[in-house]
Amino acid sequence: MFMFRRSRTTNLTRKLLRKRIEALNDPSLTDRGLLGPWDTREKDVRNLLKQLQETQLAMLLTALDTRGLELGHCVLVPRTSCYEPHLLLCQFWRWPEVRCASDLRRLPQCGAAEDLVYSCCNPFHWSRICQPETPPPPYSRSSEDRIRPEDRAPSELPLLTRDSFESLTTSGESAMNHPEWCTLAYWEHQHRVGPLFPVEPNYVNVFGSVPYGLDGLSLEALGLQSAMQCEASQKTRNKIKLGITLTRDVDGFVWLYNRSEQPVFADSLYLKGGCDDRYGWPTRIPPDHCLCVHAPGNPQTFGWDKLMPGGFPKGPAPDPNSVRISFVKGWGGRYSRRDIISCPCWLEILLAPCR
Repeated sequence: MFMFRRSRTTNLTRKLLRKRIEALNDPSLTDRGLLGPWDTREKDVRNLLKQLQETQLAMLLTALDTRGLELGHCVLVPRTSCYEPHLLLCQFWRWPEVRCASDLRRLPQCGAAEDLVYSCCNPFHWSRICQPETPPPPYSRSSEDRIRPEDRAPSELPLLTRDSFESLTTSGESAMNHPEWCTLAYWEHQHRVGPLFPVEPNYVNVFGSVPYGLDGLSLEALGLQSAMQCEASQKTRNKIKLGITLTRDVDGFVWLYNRSEQPVFADSLYLKGGCDDRYGWPTRIPPDHCLCVHAPGNPQTFGWDKLMPGGFPKGPAPDPNSVRISFVKGWGGRYSRRDIISCPCWLEILLAPCR
């Protein structure tokens, strides 16, 4: 029996190491010169795998085979000051170019965040922090460029015409006692599709079409409720697959994790550093990356203010509690779609309290 278990453990280890070879067949890694130096880490990976039990090795193999579709349980190893085990395995199987653990962020589905003794080294329990691209250019807007009021998303409408998620008492104080931290609105082009989706847990999955059900918001199910049945929207939904995970931490910071195989595009007052650059472009978040898209009272400039001595271009005040996300297709100055309402599938996060 002991020899059988040892043989199975050895077999699983060999399969896991072969997964590394499959990853190295990616031509983009060769083009970027990222292969050679990391082969020297195989000894460290072998030593780490020796610490794992058979069930942990099997969980790692499932995560690699499904590319995170089945996140599985945490793969725990004792914390050590010598190296970061999750960084080592993320470098080995996912991102050879990542140099330090601060470039990675744990997915909210990972249950080992508060564990002081063990660290989770499942590479699909981690996401790579996105580094925003170059700043948007200044723009000028003429009167004919403005969007018609009937085409605007909820966060663009005047406060009195927007759907209300809270009521006021006679003294003018908020009477909102709902536990949800945000409400999701799904859009196809300029049409909102399906009902609003309130979110109470600290994270929520938004996915397109997947082989089996997940907890969260299914855009495929919502799309069936659309009266338009746009072919472009259907094709885009089919590409979204695992989609995104949205989470809010205890300090009110909202993070977006792109778990799909396609880029997503995010737009918020926080990401714009306080400006309303409608005809610039949103922040592109590549697959397997994450980004903070909202922080209470703290606009992000990414150094754009230093590149624009004259200040940001001015426009109508955007809603600080709204985040917009387009799947697969971008909009703005870099793309053929000028506004987000031209995108086939997009989502608006209405953060509580709504203005």
